Amino acid sequence: MTTFDHGPAAPPSSQVPVRRRSRQIHVGTVPVGGGAPVSVQTMTTTNTADVDATLRQIAAITAAGCDIVRVAVPTQDDAAALPAIVAKSPIPVIADIHFQPRYVFAALDAGCAAVRVNPGNIKRFDGRIAEIALAASAAGVPIRIGVNAGSLDGRLLAKHGAATPQALVESALWECSLFEDHGFQDLKIAVKHHDPLTVIAANRLLASRCDYPLHLGVTEAGPTLQGAPSSRPSRSESCCPRASGTPSASRCRPTRSSRSRRAATSWPPWACAPAGWRSSPAPAAAGCRSTSTSSPPR
Repeated sequence: MTTFDHGPAAPPSSQVPVRRRSRQIHVGTVPVGGGAPVSVQTMTTTNTADVDATLRQIAAITAAGCDIVRVAVPTQDDAAALPAIVAKSPIPVIADIHFQPRYVFAALDAGCAAVRVNPGNIKRFDGRIAEIALAASAAGVPIRIGVNAGSLDGRLLAKHGAATPQALVESALWECSLFEDHGFQDLKIAVKHHDPLTVIAANRLLASRCDYPLHLGVTEAGPTLQGAPSSRPSRSESCCPRASGTPSASRCRPTRSSRSRRAATSWPPWACAPAGWRSSPAPAAAGCRSTSTSSPPR
């Protein structure tokens, strides 16, 4: 398990920071970004194919104050259960797609309010983006790009040496650029790491480089900071106190993907270029306001 030294934690500020201006998407009836109130989301821990158990858990987390719920879709049985869950859920349902791109289309057909994809654990994902972008656009459904340290592309790990904030951000913006190439920008980004301070650093970097709304997901409490209370908070999909204690962790642990063995031509040419390689700066992706003036990574 790799951690990074971020130095001592800064004391909490007494002032509420000004929120960055981002574009807005809608997850069902819930606006996200663009000045909308911060929404609370969590994830069920049931087998999604067990419709009754999943709906009972959704009812419980709704009563606890959650605005959005995410359900895992790693199997065909889970995908088949989505229409019944969506029809009876009191809050918008996000389908968390694993392994097979075809489950994205099943989620759209079921009426899910959004779809979450982790390109690192979906086979041949990038080759299906044109179809996914077209279908999601027709359905008016946003897509969340979820990048996890545990399933980061092997070439990015080789380039950065570890799942650093820069590696997570590069992966997320690359995937967004593929959707932008097909005119789809109804996106939200989430980057996750077992070290909370790495997550914070990655989100700060993302906020400076794009105007997509960001999903802050905490999946590991991490070590106790010096001077902080000694008790560890419980795992929670949201950092909002009113969501604590609600179901959160996915029952599907991400694994290394065969995606890291894709043809080199499907990845930006500067991603793993040899030492000394130089070219013109990479164009900023549409919708992403890049602040970097340096040459492409080398």
